[in-house]
Amino acid sequence: MSPVRPSFTGNLTWGIAGNGGYALCQWLVLVVIARLGSPAMVGDYALGLAVGAPVVLLANLSLRTVLVTDPNGEHPFRRYLRIRLAAMGLAIGIIAAAVALLDLPAAVVLLVGAAKAFDGVGDIYLGLLQRHHDQRGIAVAQLVNGGLSVALTAALLYGTTSVAWAAAGSAAASLITWLMCCAPLAGRLRNRPDPRLPHGTHRAAGGVAGLLWVALPLGLASGVSSLTVNVPRYALQDHLGAAALGVFAAAGYLVLTGNVFFSAVAQTLLPRLAELRANGTPEGFRGLLRQALLGVGVAGGLGVCAAGLFGSALLRALYGDEYAGPSGEGGRVLTVLTLATVLGGACFVLDAGLSAARRFTGQLAVNAVVLVAAGLAALALVPRYGVLGAAWATAAAAAVHCALKWEVLRRAR
Repeated sequence: MSPVRPSFTGNLTWGIAGNGGYALCQWLVLVVIARLGSPAMVGDYALGLAVGAPVVLLANLSLRTVLVTDPNGEHPFRRYLRIRLAAMGLAIGIIAAAVALLDLPAAVVLLVGAAKAFDGVGDIYLGLLQRHHDQRGIAVAQLVNGGLSVALTAALLYGTTSVAWAAAGSAAASLITWLMCCAPLAGRLRNRPDPRLPHGTHRAAGGVAGLLWVALPLGLASGVSSLTVNVPRYALQDHLGAAALGVFAAAGYLVLTGNVFFSAVAQTLLPRLAELRANGTPEGFRGLLRQALLGVGVAGGLGVCAAGLFGSALLRALYGDEYAGPSGEGGRVLTVLTLATVLGGACFVLDAGLSAARRFTGQLAVNAVVLVAAGLAALALVPRYGVLGAAWATAAAAAVHCALKWEVLRRAR
């Protein structure tokens, strides 16, 4: 007898809880570093994220999305896991090479990169949970990871006053979560029949090479997207140094609340959209997308208004006067970043639609264009306007991204 599938509302609630709790904890890590350290320490930690995240996301190859949307179960889970393990090892090697070649703060960047790589291995187990509509299990893993990250980072930074040890705490939390939470939670599903497959069988078409060929365009697209997000950070680090990057990162972490909601919506939509597409119900597919985009627009408009009214006061209360900036500049930065987050939320939904339709190659082309737009905007705005220019560069790239993804999905339909 097949297990009872959780409701869409229940899964969305768990998705928001898990993503929200994890994002809150990641923000608390930044607050801990800001309060126990300095803006330069925050900047070093943010630089570690800016270097490690694009490399790891590129190496991820978006295998989780491919796993969730695989309409015929062509590849068994163990194949996804083997590729992900090998790719994370390669990612750590690339980060180490970047540290050596670019003279980056070695310990912080390597440890933050290791944390992201450990999260990457855990992520493929969470993909198996998502395929079976188990957002509750995903939320549990996210909350464990976030809570351990805050606890270990705070304890090690307080005891050593070293941001490198704080990064080591984050890496340890990610490793423990992978081994002690993600793998056991997914283990109970590995032999459960997939409701979309007759008798739960796999055709295992194409082997590892076949799976890599399918995943490569989407994986490259994700890596390029992560690089795009970090382009303004690279420009800030180059022109104004770690302290300015720390101020920008502190404001950026506050808008994670929006990403939490939008990411949870997209994660919950993806398996539903994949089934609607596979079952040949285009009206249901389009209707679900329209409802999600409307929800993003309404929630995002409220968020932009709130940031404009209370942004400076919030930054001052949470981080200190130096993060609010002169004449309330920090509030303006937060408002612009909130606008960028709303546009990014629409992209989350559009990406879910494109992935459900298995339109992977088009996403790579779009993300490449957006990367160029982000680079041009950062080069034009950051030298002249500093941190606020970096925020506007982020928003400009998000607007281009949203418009192009809409056009690709319209053509795909």
